[in-house]
Amino acid sequence: MLVFFIHGVATRDVKYADPLKRSIQESCAQLGKALPHFYSCFWGNALNDVSRMWNLIHQDLQNYKKKHPQSDIQDIFRYQTFREGFLSEFVGDMFTYLNPKRGVEIRKAIAQQLLAFIKDHPEETELHIVSHSLGTVILWDILFSEKFHPKDPAFYIRSVINGLEGDRSARKLQLKSITTMGSPILFFNTMLGISPERVKEFTLTYKNDSLRWLNVIHSSDVIAYPLGAGLAIDETYHLSHEDVYVSTDANFAEKAARSIGQMEAAMALGAGEAHVSYWNCGKTSSSIVCNILDIKEANLSGNTSIQSVIALLENVSGMTCDQMRLHVNDNPANSLSFKDGSGRLHHVINVARIHHVYIFDHNNLCQFSGYVGWVHTDSFLQALLLLEKTFCCSSAS
Repeated sequence: MLVFFIHGVATRDVKYADPLKRSIQESCAQLGKALPHFYSCFWGNALNDVSRMWNLIHQDLQNYKKKHPQSDIQDIFRYQTFREGFLSEFVGDMFTYLNPKRGVEIRKAIAQQLLAFIKDHPEETELHIVSHSLGTVILWDILFSEKFHPKDPAFYIRSVINGLEGDRSARKLQLKSITTMGSPILFFNTMLGISPERVKEFTLTYKNDSLRWLNVIHSSDVIAYPLGAGLAIDETYHLSHEDVYVSTDANFAEKAARSIGQMEAAMALGAGEAHVSYWNCGKTSSSIVCNILDIKEANLSGNTSIQSVIALLENVSGMTCDQMRLHVNDNPANSLSFKDGSGRLHHVINVARIHHVYIFDHNNLCQFSGYVGWVHTDSFLQALLLLEKTFCCSSAS
């Protein structure tokens, strides 16, 4: 089994998928399944440097300040942090890919890496692709666009996937599943103009099974949207599609803003972090495992305590993912080991009396990190007491 990752915007680190890989490996091991082979495709080095653009913008703002000394730059050019961060990174990378020359470079980089990955594992016959953000659009374009020149690198990728056009003599793999995370395919397709019929034509090559397509949407990710209706799926498709929603808040600041009805502020505070959260999200990981293994999510929970504990914590009211793992090395208020040896729980109360919880597997890898605000402390402590009685064999203060 080959699992090929395609990253999205603002990714400059080739290890972007490592947390998700570890989580998938852990789940496969618990289920007694063979571990997949992974490849984290990287094309971020083909992108423009948006920092140069922002140097020019700051220069213009300073020139304005010289001409108008009484002006407040933060007021006349508002939301600079959001503009310079998430917004410009997404828009900048988007237009970079849509530039014909850069688009070819990116597709070439992806094609070369996928072909090398396949060549390194000649015994494997099935392929699973996990893509994020702009990477979902690039995958959509590569698989289904009819506008490319015949020598475009997209056709090298199609040539090794059974059911897509290409060199019939090439070694073929079955594309068993697609996972899209934080996907803006619907918006981009207004420009790309790819017909859902192209997807239908491809799925009709699946005679005895269906292509599985999982689309994961964080509720605070303003870039991510459902795909079911957009794919125009009906009974004639050999396609199993599901939109899955991750409804936790992206961070404490977003939660606080939402709690007082400041929805625009909550959006600005949470959108960027929500958009990158998929790589570290337990719900995303478990959904992907079910997608690539073609199993029901309920089958994941009964194997080891660690999966059940994470599922319980994810459903605690007010639980928020701790992306930074700020207190993971602090002395715990409680340290709980699971009876089956699958891992342990690390419970920390910080100086602000915020409760943080971390779940480590038997290899001491952190598989879950979260916290609850003051208003949800009681529900968290009740859940903690329940899982201690149910799954744990020791407690130390």
